[in-house]
Amino acid sequence: MDQIEQTLAVATEHHRAGRTAEAERLYRDVLDASPGHPDALHLLGVIALQSGRADEAVDRIAQAVAGDDGSPLFHANLGHALHASGRHREAAMSFARALTLLTNEGEGWGNVGALANLIRRYDDDIRAAAAAEVDARYTMGDVMRRQSLLFLLTGDVTYYRALVNTALDDPLRFSIPSMHYAYWGIAMRLFQGDTRKGDVSAFTVGEFRRFYRLLVEETARRYGLDTRLRRVAPRTAVKRVALITNQMLGEGHQPTADAFDYAHRLQDDHGCQVLIVNPNAMAVEGENGFVPEYSYNVTAEYDGEQTLTAFGAEVRMLSFPQPRFDEEKLTAIVDAVQHFDPDVIVAFGGSNTVADLFARSRPVVFLPTSSGLPPSLATLLLGYAPEDSAAGWPEEARARFRPFFFGWTLPDAGPARSRADFGLPADGPLHVVVGNRLDQEVGPEFLETLDRLLDRVPDAHIAFAGAVTDLPGRIAATRNAARMQALGHVDAIRGLYGVATAYLNPPRQGGGGSAAFALADGLPVVTYAQGDVAGIVGPTLTVADETAFLDRAATLGQDAAARAQAAEAARTRFAETADRARSVEKLLDYAREAQELY
Repeated sequence: MDQIEQTLAVATEHHRAGRTAEAERLYRDVLDASPGHPDALHLLGVIALQSGRADEAVDRIAQAVAGDDGSPLFHANLGHALHASGRHREAAMSFARALTLLTNEGEGWGNVGALANLIRRYDDDIRAAAAAEVDARYTMGDVMRRQSLLFLLTGDVTYYRALVNTALDDPLRFSIPSMHYAYWGIAMRLFQGDTRKGDVSAFTVGEFRRFYRLLVEETARRYGLDTRLRRVAPRTAVKRVALITNQMLGEGHQPTADAFDYAHRLQDDHGCQVLIVNPNAMAVEGENGFVPEYSYNVTAEYDGEQTLTAFGAEVRMLSFPQPRFDEEKLTAIVDAVQHFDPDVIVAFGGSNTVADLFARSRPVVFLPTSSGLPPSLATLLLGYAPEDSAAGWPEEARARFRPFFFGWTLPDAGPARSRADFGLPADGPLHVVVGNRLDQEVGPEFLETLDRLLDRVPDAHIAFAGAVTDLPGRIAATRNAARMQALGHVDAIRGLYGVATAYLNPPRQGGGGSAAFALADGLPVVTYAQGDVAGIVGPTLTVADETAFLDRAATLGQDAAARAQAAEAARTRFAETADRARSVEKLLDYAREAQELY
């Protein structure tokens, strides 16, 4: 190690330890000995940035980039310095160059999502310019990586369309796990409402549905499952039911509770022999360059055959927690279901690839856990909320649609709670925002809406119930941060509802279960006319725009008579739509119809 390297090593040790004065002196010594040394210039710029001297940081790090244009770290830190100087377009371009250097080398995936999110802070014009920079400099042939990254930067569904059409045109170019990982990555982003440009409805109705069908059909063909999926003879009774769900996660996961509830009611109330099949078929490990990297959760202790116990009932389950979507796992699942020999398969939840493998060999009824057009290949497609219809669906899907409502089984209310139990102020209106994905669902626009509500109602408070990581930092930057509080996960959610004034729903697809329980407890819901919550509350209780959202939320907090009337309407809606026992009976009726159609 020469003298310059030794000096740099000592300087960086000082820097990491927070001794910036010593580090800066040594970095300058390096520059005296080797003028223009990129590492010394870069690190002096980092110290300047950390010390609040943004313009100096820009100058230093720009000189480092001029000396070494191939360092993604230099470009990224130049972006941070430019951002701190208020030069957002230039900052985005620096982040874009850092992204390109990382992706072209296929390295640094832990940083790709973080860099992309830095660009996503800016307006659409800046994001588009950064995406164009990435696109122009991108040299790798991985279409999954390229198109997913460009979507992440812009929210333009055109890039997902290009990705999907590549697979539709040449499916053998991609492995089954690669298509599977891309499908679930796109599905997650669409569910979270990340699309900012393009006709997402046309995409989901068209190419994305065809991509899903391709995934199911290619999985059956390439894994040799077609020969195992023998078409069974028509049957006239529903005695054995396989309820296939994408994931069972245990306590605290509402879809898990709902799947178990349906299964045990079919078994205990209607005498069916029921098997829950938990294939963990959502992607749980990266199979290609799709960005951002992601994984769905798996409950490792749900492994093999076991008996689940809840609600005072027991149901048999077969679970496959292996973090892959390969031939060995899919063959084992298919063989297990064939051995059980169900009269009907209930595909519980959307994009149920494993259940759809059986669509040509057995009657399958799709039972949704969310609203909207499913990609399902099932014999029958059930609605989610009473007012659901198949309007706008493709003809083949409209013919399979049947009206339905999901129904709910209320969790135990528990003992009465006070606001003090949740660390909340005793006085004034208390609005709650509830969900399992609040980090993604409560974006800057909705926080601004909440800020406006608190400006309008000075004694109101807002509590966020649900595990969060990033949201508290965003709350801290709001005007009324002192009157917003992130509670984290709340076990006694109905106890919180009992002391709240209203349930405020952010623009999102999910949230149906928490909203249904709010209605049951007479907690008025304020929601736009979109997503699952809109279906749960019904068309008469939704609002059209932000002005109406603010008016309703403010009125509920300030007008006791209006609040009482809304509470009664909430309870009435729940009573009309929440009878899970009726839903199970209707499901059995549709199972028999599916047998006839099959």
